[in-house]
Amino acid sequence: MPETTAKEPPPDSDSLPLDFVTMVKTARRLLDSGARVLEPEVAALQLRGFLGLLIPEAEGRLGSFSLAGIEEARRRMDAGPGSLGTVRYAHALARSVLTLCAYLGHGQEPGVPESPQAWAPPAGTAVVLVAAGRYWDAVRVRTDVGERVIKRLGNNSGAVIQDSYGAALYWLVAPGTADAWDLPSEQVVPLGAATFVAVPPAHFTDTSRRIRWAVPLTAERYLTDAELLHDALAAEIAVTA
Repeated sequence: MPETTAKEPPPDSDSLPLDFVTMVKTARRLLDSGARVLEPEVAALQLRGFLGLLIPEAEGRLGSFSLAGIEEARRRMDAGPGSLGTVRYAHALARSVLTLCAYLGHGQEPGVPESPQAWAPPAGTAVVLVAAGRYWDAVRVRTDVGERVIKRLGNNSGAVIQDSYGAALYWLVAPGTADAWDLPSEQVVPLGAATFVAVPPAHFTDTSRRIRWAVPLTAERYLTDAELLHDALAAEIAVTA
């Protein structure tokens, strides 16, 4: 009888290396598309699949080092679209994919927002609409509340844009950090991917400008810590309730 050769069993899919390149490219492509996501439900399903692989990998390899990123990713998976809607939910999942890939050594370093060197306000003398969701998200606050929050935060506030036309102040925060806020929408509106903010040149700081930097943007004063901003907003809203 002819000799038979034993076949190798198929590899366990759980042991296959993660395709970080595809994960990162998919997440970045979705974020760059802004509101033009043709099938957000399909995109969200794919990203949830990525996170289902990334979360246990990060837990196994990094333990408590990446606890915050893991918990945020798990929270987003468990929460579902909710009030965010399918497009913003897909964007939130994409940010978690990029964060965990970075923790695992693929992509930008985790927890480090884009710097003022990576993004700069417009040069010249024109106010420009800038897309949120990549370098920063914005938090739109009604002017009367926002002015009190500036005083409450003091030196803990990052740069703030004042739009006198819209009677609003805008704080810049790290992408995704205000997604799950539950503050009164008539006073506070987080703005992420697929939204735009009117951004003045850095030297527009004098009060004669209708759109200006109420708290100037500098290399040392850029993004505001989202948790500190949330707590200050909640405290001021409670005072006026």
